[in-house]
Amino acid sequence: MTTMAGSCTSIEARPTKLSSRHLDRLAVVYIRQSSVYQVQHNQESTRLQYSLEAMARGLGWQAERILVLDEDLATSGASAAGRHDFQRLLAEVALDHVGMILGVEMSRIARSNKDWHQLLELCARFGTLIADLDGLYDPSQYNDRLLLGLKGTMSEAELHILRQRLLQGKLQKARRGELSKPVPSGYLLQASGEVVLDPDESVRAVVRFIFEQFERLGNVRAVLCAMVEQGLQIGVRRRTGADRGGLEWHRPHRGMVANILRNPIYAGAYVYGRRRMDPRRQQPGRRATGRTPLVEPADWQACVRDCLPAYISWEQFERNQLRLKANRTQAASGAVRRGSALLQGLVKCGRCNVRMSVQYASCKKNGRLYPRYVCNDESIHHGGRLCTSISGPCVDRVVTALALSALTPAALEISLRVRTDLEQQRAQQEALWQQRLERARYEAERAARQYRSVEPENRLVARTLERSWEDALRAERELREAYERHSQQAPQHLTAEDLAAIRALATDLPALWNAPTTTVIEHKTVLRLLINHVVVTTENDTSWMDLIVHWVGGHQTYQRIRRPVHNLGKTGYKDALMATIYDLRRKGLTAERIAKQLNADGWITPTQQNQFNGRLIFAMLSRYGAVPRGPKPPPRNAENAWWVADLARELKMPVVTLHGWRRRGLVQARRIEGQWAVTADKVELRRLRRLRREHPLPPSRKASKRM
Repeated sequence: MTTMAGSCTSIEARPTKLSSRHLDRLAVVYIRQSSVYQVQHNQESTRLQYSLEAMARGLGWQAERILVLDEDLATSGASAAGRHDFQRLLAEVALDHVGMILGVEMSRIARSNKDWHQLLELCARFGTLIADLDGLYDPSQYNDRLLLGLKGTMSEAELHILRQRLLQGKLQKARRGELSKPVPSGYLLQASGEVVLDPDESVRAVVRFIFEQFERLGNVRAVLCAMVEQGLQIGVRRRTGADRGGLEWHRPHRGMVANILRNPIYAGAYVYGRRRMDPRRQQPGRRATGRTPLVEPADWQACVRDCLPAYISWEQFERNQLRLKANRTQAASGAVRRGSALLQGLVKCGRCNVRMSVQYASCKKNGRLYPRYVCNDESIHHGGRLCTSISGPCVDRVVTALALSALTPAALEISLRVRTDLEQQRAQQEALWQQRLERARYEAERAARQYRSVEPENRLVARTLERSWEDALRAERELREAYERHSQQAPQHLTAEDLAAIRALATDLPALWNAPTTTVIEHKTVLRLLINHVVVTTENDTSWMDLIVHWVGGHQTYQRIRRPVHNLGKTGYKDALMATIYDLRRKGLTAERIAKQLNADGWITPTQQNQFNGRLIFAMLSRYGAVPRGPKPPPRNAENAWWVADLARELKMPVVTLHGWRRRGLVQARRIEGQWAVTADKVELRRLRRLRREHPLPPSRKASKRM
């Protein structure tokens, strides 16, 4: 046994393992501690590791052939990532530059079996020795390799035991609600560990505004737009730095609003384990990585309710989570959006039992977007054909009429709720504006106090404080001007006449529904409060459609309606309609008069977008076959009236000649139903016949007719 000087005075030296080949190469002393705290407070361990350099000299290495690697101090040994000296050590061994590696114990070199056995494999291949306080090992020998492998396994197991012990203690403390963790906006963590509401009133008001707006709008983006419209910001307390606990105002974004709505602390609950760690996503050396999305409440590791000050009730928190989940999935109706389809997310196909999507088509004439409810689940997922496509306004009109009829008995209650809602919104907006104005005044006064406290001669400081004061005054003035503009545009408090108008509108719900001030989003919100979903089932060969409205509460309403189609053959009344057109045609009616008669009798076009007209009648006769037009009936409501063509036939003269007489004033004519008609009784007919005899056809025209 060989004895060496140093803090560790003995190490078993085996001459059979140590040779001149090893002494010709480097002796590497690897030094590591896991954290900054250990480096700062466990200095004895640091000195012990540095003393290994003396051990290397005692084994025969020259001082210039000893390499000390200590850049991995305050770095965990659980992974090789981020440990530059360990990676350098592997590279030096692979280049056959190292004769021996020295460490106090195996856990200092590696806590991971993957990294440890990689080092052993390289050392065995290139004949590098490993030494610790217990002895000298040659990884190329079976017994030493086995012993080193056991030491590495124990080192990794030790790390697991330590971590498990700490995590269990942390979990037990969390289950009692005593584990301290950062708090979100609207709360303040005191030095004693107690969580209280933020003392700043404006911070609390913004948080309450978010929850109230989400309860009313039901959409994160709508809440964000409301905050942007009001010019609100979210107050956040600093968690680090010299100004820890100071208040900062951040511009809101979608993630901030969603996190506030999803955090159970606002319902007064202490929750631990809302996210899990996924080892596949975790990056070594970065503790915050690898977190999975939020887990279900049933999988939370700890949940202590009613232990913290709350902004909302637990029941409201659960309703918010259900609504957020419905907004994220297509299986539910989803959030209210700005499209014109009133039943977006509520319509289900009666054949496939899946929710129908909404597609919009632009009209070439007016550029408007028209919605359609489409069942394309089979087409999207399996490449099949489109199941059903239904015009949106057709379904919306029927369901809207049913909803308005259901709301009629509750008209007075609706009017009172409208008044309360308007008053609450106005009061809330006014309070937020006053808080912002108060904060702006405070900032201006604070800047003024700072400016007055400096000596006038100290212009280097006075100029900076003067600019800060001017900026604060400018910000206050701009905010006050914005408030004045808002006050002028905002409606005033409801007067007795306003309340009477609201009650009058409530008694006539169709007028309130169709009022220009009622938006599409408000229509959708009302329908979602009443309707669970609507099931539509179409018939392929006809335009008939079965519609079942499933109301909230379980009641159902059945309707059978006609849907718009683009083919007259699918309407189911093609034969009856064409027979009616043929009868009117044989009676001598023109295309325009046939169209008017069909509209008066209640016939509807296949598309249901417009009424019958002459152009459509001509197209139908051209496509499905025409019949000769019979004698044209005389003008209606006009006694002794003749159509110009019929009168010309009666007088045995050309129609062109009769029109010439009309233009020269020889015949008194007027337009009836868009065509020229002449009023001629028996006396007028005798006059016209005499005029016809006095003005026969010219000889040239007679000759041309004889030819």
